[in-house]
Amino acid sequence: MHKLEAVGLCVTIACDEVLNAKSPYRRQDPDSWEEEIQVSKHAISLKQLDNGVRIPPSGWKCSKCELQENLWLNLTDGSVLCGKWFFDGTGGNGHALDHYRETNYPLAVRVGSITPDGADVYSFQEEEAVIDPHLAEHLAHFGIDMLQMPKTENGFTCSEFKSRTHEWEVIQESGLKLKPVYGPGFTGIKNLGNSCYLTATMQVLFHIPEFQRAYVGNLQRIFDYSPLDPTQDFNTQMAKLGHGLLSGQYSKPPVKSELIEQVMKEEYKSFQNGISPRMFKALTSKGHPEFASSRQQDAQEFFLHLINQIERNSEGTETPSDVFRYLVEERIQCCQSRKVRYTHRVDYLMQLPVPVEAATNKEVNIDVPRNRQPTITIILTLF
Repeated sequence: MHKLEAVGLCVTIACDEVLNAKSPYRRQDPDSWEEEIQVSKHAISLKQLDNGVRIPPSGWKCSKCELQENLWLNLTDGSVLCGKWFFDGTGGNGHALDHYRETNYPLAVRVGSITPDGADVYSFQEEEAVIDPHLAEHLAHFGIDMLQMPKTENGFTCSEFKSRTHEWEVIQESGLKLKPVYGPGFTGIKNLGNSCYLTATMQVLFHIPEFQRAYVGNLQRIFDYSPLDPTQDFNTQMAKLGHGLLSGQYSKPPVKSELIEQVMKEEYKSFQNGISPRMFKALTSKGHPEFASSRQQDAQEFFLHLINQIERNSEGTETPSDVFRYLVEERIQCCQSRKVRYTHRVDYLMQLPVPVEAATNKEVNIDVPRNRQPTITIILTLF
């Protein structure tokens, strides 16, 4: 074979491999979501009351507080109630959850999400989003025809969306206007589906000087010595994520044409593109039964998992995680002999138990998993 033909064949093979390779987007999302959302165990034998309730196709409001957003229809008795409260003052007053605690009726559907293609269904008893294969029948019991429901984006109609984007500013439900900020250090991270634990942790870490120096400061050197497959190199992915958050290249004010396009598409978004850390998540969660899933996870557990990976992939004697390291001394005394033993261990964070009865904001609904004491996790940094 002629040398030029051999080179051309190699290039063709390489191009085919690139085109046919699955990206982290395709590898992670379809499989994980298909596994996670399961058919509810209550769906087949769901009890529905013959109480004469009929739900209109629009104009919903919470039957207890008159709120008109984030509303959930209980599929047993047809009550329409608001969802839980969010940190920014939006969401609701938690009346749907209170209703479940009073009645034990397990399934609810978000009324703003009902379309001919389906809807968001939540099981209070299973504490997760579920699939109801008989949803059309269950909704018809209360007079709702799924095939006649208009398609909206995230439950918002066009007019509702336009009011939220007035003057191209983000407006909180409380009425406080917040002007977007842009530039280095003000880059958002897109939600990959229950990934707020990862987002919060990485935003905090890359605001610490030691992490900035270790990864972003050494960006060129890390990239120069990156292996043939950088998707499997921890330091490369950390440097890439840190550069995305701190460079400001992905946090720029939008031009007016982009804003108009967002309104026309009826999309309610932040006016920052942000970055999507799918490749980073795929690598750091590889082989981990919890973090590799799309379920909600604990930020503290992910932080410790990440510290582990940082220390395993460290090239020198010092690692950026050393900024968290401290020594704990434990003193144990025998009640009978009065002898004392001291033990020492390394730790990276401190937890403080918070008794619920001491809370001063009990009117705010705080969901705490069963058999778990609320805690505040303090990340200590030594400067």
